[in-house]
Amino acid sequence: MVKLSYRNPVVKRMVSSLTKIWIFYIVLSILAIYATAYALQKYTWLVARNVEILKVQSSIYNHETLRLKEDITNTMQTLQGVQDKSNYIVNIKESIKGVLEMIPDSITIQSITIDYSSLTLKGIVPSKQSFELTIQQRLDSIFENSHVEFYPLSNGWFSFVSINSSVLPFIAKKVN
Repeated sequence: MVKLSYRNPVVKRMVSSLTKIWIFYIVLSILAIYATAYALQKYTWLVARNVEILKVQSSIYNHETLRLKEDITNTMQTLQGVQDKSNYIVNIKESIKGVLEMIPDSITIQSITIDYSSLTLKGIVPSKQSFELTIQQRLDSIFENSHVEFYPLSNGWFSFVSINSSVLPFIAKKVN
């Protein structure tokens, strides 16, 4: 065999090894970009889903807050009503006590009936004027409706029945 070259023959490839390295890194970079884009897309989807969940929770909490505020308002109104009724009852109690304390010795009380919103007095009085001047004025100032009837007795005195009622009850009903 004849040798025409001073070098040994070398196999020549179509793509050099340096080009193969460049192609490998380019493909690797493209895959990394797609993987990052996919991860960001998934992360964005998860964040959007969490935002929707948080909006629903916020709506629920806002609704619950409004309901609790209404409950607080209703409770405060009920409490105010109970306080007003309590003050009214104390005032009625003091007024009735005052009426009973100012009954003169000449008037005889036979019975006192106190109902939920009414007071009934029965007794004997020497004259209509003595009852009206001593007790009736005080009863008129306490109750919305006050009515008295006199019945003459054989000795010249009068038997009376005084019925007094109020719109608001001043004695609480017993609940069984």
